[in-house]
Amino acid sequence: MQIHVTGARGFLGSHVVASLERRGVEVRALGRRDGDLRDPEVAERLLADADTIIHLAADVGGVGYLRSCAGRAFHDNFQLGLNVIRAACRGRARRVVLAGTPCAYSGSAALPLREAALFEGVPSGDTGSYGYAKLASSIAADAICGMAGRDTVTVIPSNLYGPGDTFDTDRGHVVAALVRKALLAVERGQSTFDVWGDGSATRDFVYVGDVAEGIATIALDASPFGGESFNLGSGRETSIGEIAEAVARAAGPGLRPRFLADKPVGYTRRVMSVERAAEAVGYRAATTLADGLARTVDWLRATGRVAAWLEEERGTATVPLAPRRDPVGDETSSTRAA
Repeated sequence: MQIHVTGARGFLGSHVVASLERRGVEVRALGRRDGDLRDPEVAERLLADADTIIHLAADVGGVGYLRSCAGRAFHDNFQLGLNVIRAACRGRARRVVLAGTPCAYSGSAALPLREAALFEGVPSGDTGSYGYAKLASSIAADAICGMAGRDTVTVIPSNLYGPGDTFDTDRGHVVAALVRKALLAVERGQSTFDVWGDGSATRDFVYVGDVAEGIATIALDASPFGGESFNLGSGRETSIGEIAEAVARAAGPGLRPRFLADKPVGYTRRVMSVERAAEAVGYRAATTLADGLARTVDWLRATGRVAAWLEEERGTATVPLAPRRDPVGDETSSTRAA
């Protein structure tokens, strides 16, 4: 079996590829440098010989980013989805795994979010256009691929964090943004770091490695899914205040978060039920928040990222910190406050 992973050089994608390779699966890791999947002919060429496609490529960022380019967020992400669906139907793929987003749930959906609620109400708010694009892609995949005899399944990661995340200031997700601020504060000798909002908003934070294992398991499962969707989160509701305090502890002693109540935070509360994934494929988020944050901080320090951030701020860096991920092709679906 050959599995093609789009967005494979992004945060979640790189972990999914690693999980598949540990299982002895042949993987073709596709990123922006391999071709622009917004072009249907490119998508068809790149995906023609895939037995299974895991589609993680997306154009996404934090709340501020999605609010500033709502039209692009819908158009590019829906175009990506349609092109992958088209390529799957024209190639030999028997299964397409699509990455959805918690943004696809209505703001009025009951908590914990359950997959059936995806069709109750509509995505809204600053991240609504992105949520619409991902939901529409899943609906199109179920209809179009179903007629062509291809199996489809959508995975919906909650708020991811971990090594390899996007830690830049424009596209960083909530935990990545907080970790960067906290570590830089420690290096500068500061006692506080800024946190958007008053800390009361909640999210479902999950370690990226746990979700990657879940996606690999679903991709390799022998049973057909027939268009089902699976939430892949921790199933635990954690406030921004709690995560900020945990980040502070992981970064260093004496550090405290400073909350900025006038900054946007998106939805007030979010947590997902993971019962369906647990029952269907045995999914479990095994990594504790403390362990996941410790691994993330250790990775950042070991790779010299923090020192490079300081050089970057001072304008003394001789080389870029790391290649910026292309807007489309290597990112994955999670938002700063989605």
